[in-house]
Amino acid sequence: MLKNSKEIFAESLKKMLEKEPLDHITVKDIVEDCGVSRQAFYYHFKDIYDLVEWIFVEEASAALANNRDIDTWQQGYCHVLMRLRDNKNLVINAYRSISREYLETFMYNALFHVIYPVVEEQAEGMNVENKHKEFIAHFYSLAVVAMGLDWVRTGMKEDPEEIAGQVAMLVKGDFKKALNKYAK
Repeated sequence: MLKNSKEIFAESLKKMLEKEPLDHITVKDIVEDCGVSRQAFYYHFKDIYDLVEWIFVEEASAALANNRDIDTWQQGYCHVLMRLRDNKNLVINAYRSISREYLETFMYNALFHVIYPVVEEQAEGMNVENKHKEFIAHFYSLAVVAMGLDWVRTGMKEDPEEIAGQVAMLVKGDFKKALNKYAK
């Protein structure tokens, strides 16, 4: 399968992260590794952190495919953690650098887009305002992100399936319980 330029830049960055921290890698390093001009890089990305964000978004999209309901959101979360672990050098470097915000934003957006549909599904037949459903999804997304970031901070040692299972155990039934509190 042919790879597009963005994928080639991403592979180059990941390869360099095996030896160097993110803040020591330059656009020049990436384009030299890829054998292209700086213009080619800047055609796709505004800077390295934009490339990092693109990698996170691509990984999340692949990890979360078809995992957006009450029965599969745990699998989606587990897949996100597995993708993070598969890109451990990138993730640890992003976490420890000024681009930590990208990692947090990526995880929040990815998980909110999994959790919100679950909240919506659980709210069927209930009279709950959208702002309350959004708040519930926001609350649980932040909690799940915090667990994921703590996992990254401590070196990604635990098994993603174990973490996802524990989170699912804690929140089982909580979406419905929270919705009932807001139902009119």
